[in-house]
Amino acid sequence: MSFQGILIILVFGIFAYLMVTQKMPALLALPSMAIIISIIAGMPINYIFSNIIGGGAVRLQGAISAGIFGAILAQVINKTGISDNIVRTAAELGGDKPIAVALVITLAVAIMFTSLGGLGSVIMVGTIVLPIMISVGIKPIVAASLLLMGLNLGGLFNIANFAFYQSALNLDMATIKSFSLAFGIIAAIITLIFIFTNVPARKTVTAWAMPTQDFEKKVKVPWYALLTPIVPVVLLFIWPLIFKDAKGNPIQIDIVSAMLIGILYGILTTKPKEIKNILTSSIVEGIKDVAPAIGLMIGIGMLLLAVMDKSTAALVSPIISKILPSSKIVYILLFTILSPLALYRGPLNLYGLGSGVAAIMISAGILPPAAIMGAMIATGNVQGVCDPTNTYNVWIGYFTNTDTSTILKKTLPYMLIVVLLDLVYVAFFKW
Repeated sequence: MSFQGILIILVFGIFAYLMVTQKMPALLALPSMAIIISIIAGMPINYIFSNIIGGGAVRLQGAISAGIFGAILAQVINKTGISDNIVRTAAELGGDKPIAVALVITLAVAIMFTSLGGLGSVIMVGTIVLPIMISVGIKPIVAASLLLMGLNLGGLFNIANFAFYQSALNLDMATIKSFSLAFGIIAAIITLIFIFTNVPARKTVTAWAMPTQDFEKKVKVPWYALLTPIVPVVLLFIWPLIFKDAKGNPIQIDIVSAMLIGILYGILTTKPKEIKNILTSSIVEGIKDVAPAIGLMIGIGMLLLAVMDKSTAALVSPIISKILPSSKIVYILLFTILSPLALYRGPLNLYGLGSGVAAIMISAGILPPAAIMGAMIATGNVQGVCDPTNTYNVWIGYFTNTDTSTILKKTLPYMLIVVLLDLVYVAFFKW
């Protein structure tokens, strides 16, 4: 066990503390870690500049491109009134029955967030769906939790996330899609259990000051335009099953092309005469929305190259190999118990320290890459729903007058079950 290897692990611990205590943002912490780890590993300065910093900046270029097109698609869905119409339709279907409202609203949120993303979209959707749920007697804490669970469920099928997993962990799209489908089914089942456990069967009077929502003033769009958020998902999952080449091989559509088709479909089915203005404004505003995520992915790319470099792997892998489980049962129990470490940009958060931790675990060669990726995505359920430091958790808590720590306590037990079942699936079907 080398001194340099221990020092690299210590660097991870120090930066984890800095991010958890919010003394340093991930945007600065990740590239700083990459440079410090590279120096400790003994990499030449010119190699650090060209390969770690320069190469790392474009390491996740596929994920960055997908993020940009995903943000443009989200803008189109917002600007054309598709999102408003989806929520309105869901509210009409639910009527005044709390369980029915909870079911259709959560499903509507999940459908929208297969394409939407970012705080702006959460605020736009949340200001509509939260008052609807609370007005039929659903408690604010339950409504807040359902919105978060809907966001998380949709995120499991958000193909911009697929691009990140593909770029960061070097896994094939077939594996990612199989994880998404299985994890999505598990998350949906646990969400149903949450609804039937926490939502009243009959409408009750609420004292919550509900903002007025006048749906009649919203622009109506054709029913087929409401399919826009799932068009890219259908192209990615269903298209290859239907269309084959001359040799019988599935014809795949790449993520960016699927999103571009979704963008054009959304505009052409709602406001085709305004395509130039909507497309131009969506591009500009979409890139603004995704700028922080791009900065984060640049830092993640640098950290990935730093920790996956053979010089770093040689120092750290012997240490990590003594910690990682080789048994499936231990694997399931260990990552379930440690899943709260995905909170607060912790070491199991793939969009924080987790990217580097995953790379180190892969380089150790003890667990198959699919098992590592499965563990990171599974624990991501905890971060996506429960994390008090998520900007959208903070806004949802403020809007419903609910403390984010209360949301954490309410949702964590359910998300731990999701993580456990996800890991069981990975261990016995993908290992």
